[in-house]
Amino acid sequence: MATYTNPGVYVSESTLVNNVQRANTAQSVAVFIGTAPRGPLTPTLINSWSGFKAYYGDITIGNELGYSVYHYFANGGRDAYIIRTLHATGTAPLARSAASYVTYFPAGSGSSAGASAMFTAIANSPGTWGKDLTITTSSSPAAPSNASTSYPVFNVSVKLSGTEVENWNEVSLDPSNNRYISTVINTYSKYITIVSTAGATIGWAIKEDTADIFTFATYSAAYGSTTVAASVAVNGTDVAVEDYQSAIAKIDSIEGSLLINVPGQTNSSIVTTALNTAEARGDSFVIIDPAASGTTLLNVTAAIASYPKSSYGAVYYPQLVMADPTKTGPAAVRNTFPGGAVAGAYMRSEVARTVAKAPAGYDLDIRNALGLTASFTASESGSLYDTYNINLFKAIPGAGIVINGARTMSKATPAKYIPIRRSLNYLKQALKAETAFAVFEPNDERLWTRINMNVSSLLSDFWRAGGLKGANANQAFYIICNSTNNTSTTINNGEVHIEVGVALQYPAEFIVINLSQWTGGSNTVSTL
Repeated sequence: MATYTNPGVYVSESTLVNNVQRANTAQSVAVFIGTAPRGPLTPTLINSWSGFKAYYGDITIGNELGYSVYHYFANGGRDAYIIRTLHATGTAPLARSAASYVTYFPAGSGSSAGASAMFTAIANSPGTWGKDLTITTSSSPAAPSNASTSYPVFNVSVKLSGTEVENWNEVSLDPSNNRYISTVINTYSKYITIVSTAGATIGWAIKEDTADIFTFATYSAAYGSTTVAASVAVNGTDVAVEDYQSAIAKIDSIEGSLLINVPGQTNSSIVTTALNTAEARGDSFVIIDPAASGTTLLNVTAAIASYPKSSYGAVYYPQLVMADPTKTGPAAVRNTFPGGAVAGAYMRSEVARTVAKAPAGYDLDIRNALGLTASFTASESGSLYDTYNINLFKAIPGAGIVINGARTMSKATPAKYIPIRRSLNYLKQALKAETAFAVFEPNDERLWTRINMNVSSLLSDFWRAGGLKGANANQAFYIICNSTNNTSTTINNGEVHIEVGVALQYPAEFIVINLSQWTGGSNTVSTL
């Protein structure tokens, strides 16, 4: 800070920096809703396939969620929220104490009569997987040998199907200890939750008796292991439509522009709930999986007949023959719902070209796709696409399996185009972030000028990236935020009105070439 001693006027130069963070043009986040052997039931953000396995376990037969998430990341996906669904009666299994399991007894009793657990743990998510949990405790070398005001310090090992998945060293039952068992395990464990600890009393005189037994002045603690033994819900065979609908409702707790997929679910009620949720949010889009039986024009059109004709979702056909990561060798393939791979391709296209580029075409192949489960004639393909707005996959020699469609479920123009809907979704989210600074600012011309500058900067960036058409910015968008739409009445109501018009890009679906025979003669000359 400068020190001023001589009275006068001092002028310095600085750069005015807009402190509003620019919204990212590649900011969509995927949301997958489905069944898994284990994992939280609340929306959980992951950013890799290994992150999914840590929370929800590996791919298992009967749970399409794992396959979809695997192919999402393989196809260029980035962040994703996972919402695990389970039948409403599902409860977490309880890890129950046994005679040899961290218990404390009255001194000198020499038995487990009246034993009470030093801590009680439960599996941190419902499912039969909890029956395979084992918790083993052992003496810690850091345990005090002769301390009159200490709790015992010990180690906790968590095993799943006999394999150690977590190890917590030198935890304590003392709530004031920075290694308090509940704080450490409940904050970081992906497998168990401590629900209660013993009401031990400070003042135990502790001395190590053997490698596995501590003897206290009042109590003795034995170390051992226990396994989960409680009734649990099955993993997904009894999941009903209502359970999926309840899981979809949890999307409301997630902010941002979302790509929603419910792997393998083609039930009309589930699809309708997802589409209605995306439309109510106004910033999200649903990728709808094909029915497994969709191999002919008739059963494809029958499968989607009851779906809402919404611009907030798109359906893809047919299923894909894809690499199966659970197998090896020539037989490592399976018929797979493509929603996860398509979502990854969306993200790949968005990062490279913004949401204004249709996520389709020869340069957007589906990775790990080896073939199609059905083929359609040119006439059938044209009918499915132009009449029913069904996006098909196409096998292109040298390019692989590509997405050959860019239509939403809506028949209205321009809402029928995926890039139009997603561009509007992005702009709504970006404009919200760009103008958030204005809340509670003085509502006058100075605020309107700042809003115009910020919104103009955002739209100019989007236009330069190819998101808007027009030879210049004036042809690409307009903004009105002045006294014409902000009157004394709106100002007194605490409102700022901003009108924004954008010229969105339409995709080139049909390349029409007029080829004629030329007999020769004079040369054609182009003039500029």
